[in-house]
Amino acid sequence: MEVANRRWPRWVLFGVGAAALSTVPFLLAFSHVLKGPAMLVAMLIWAIVYMAYAFIGSARLQTGKLGPAMQRYRRRLAVTMIAYFLILMGSIALLDGAKLSGPLLWIVAVAPAIPILGVLVVMGLYLKEEPDEFERMIHVEAMLWGLGAVLAVTTVWGFLSNAQVIPAPPLFLIFPLFCLCWGLSQPFIRRRYQ
Repeated sequence: MEVANRRWPRWVLFGVGAAALSTVPFLLAFSHVLKGPAMLVAMLIWAIVYMAYAFIGSARLQTGKLGPAMQRYRRRLAVTMIAYFLILMGSIALLDGAKLSGPLLWIVAVAPAIPILGVLVVMGLYLKEEPDEFERMIHVEAMLWGLGAVLAVTTVWGFLSNAQVIPAPPLFLIFPLFCLCWGLSQPFIRRRYQ
């Protein structure tokens, strides 16, 4: 119990750091400070920094408790997220620079969604392969918190948008919001059992 109490502030700091880093792409997208190739480079740098922070930071906080299922999950997730950022950057560059139309436009526009669907598969594989029932329960409950947060935010935002109080919600941000809430809820869920 004493070890868990000493680790709690580190998890909170890690969560605050992850939340702060998660706001960077939103700020870049909505501020329009960077455009074109500069925006792509900034997003690539952000992705590398965020993945390094999340993977290294969470592994250090787990202090050697990463089982084989979690190690496979992290490898698969890293590959899928790298594919996502590369495909996203290529898609944005093609949509901005080329005059696409017809089926090619549809393919280029939807291409970044394919690795995101892969992330969902990776999440499902982790839940299937994780032998520790407690760990599975933590992740499932955290996913429910993430889903609840997404439903709450998009419902309120949707009604405000229908009343033309604010612009329509950008739908591509729903999945990152889910992941953020899923990740941030885990330490609080774990705290209840320590």
